[in-house]
Amino acid sequence: MKKILPLLLALLLVPAFYFYQKSNQLVQQEKATEETSPSPSTNKYSLAEIEKHNTKDNCWFAVSGKVYDVTPYVASGMHPGKEAILEGCGKDATVLFNTRPMGSGTAHSDRARDYLNNFQIGDLQE
Repeated sequence: MKKILPLLLALLLVPAFYFYQKSNQLVQQEKATEETSPSPSTNKYSLAEIEKHNTKDNCWFAVSGKVYDVTPYVASGMHPGKEAILEGCGKDATVLFNTRPMGSGTAHSDRARDYLNNFQIGDLQE
């Protein structure tokens, strides 16, 4: 019994220590990535730059001074308005986003605005 207890303790502590070390490494890697990755708000894009990204396969637009690369969202086919999103590619799409002239004529929901933040790549240069 006296020999089994230390063995059981070792069997529990070794994996726990291993997972603690791995977890700590991941946290350190995430911190390093956050410190070196530019945040979307540090990137500035001119309207001329946005205009270059005006296709289904390369779709950027600006809304309320923020710039978004929605190419993966367009490719996913998940937009409820289907092709309507393409009207904004390569433009300042603030009016389109706020009025949805091809749809209901009302502004997008708060949920849609929140979801759009996933695609922010920077700010519109003034």
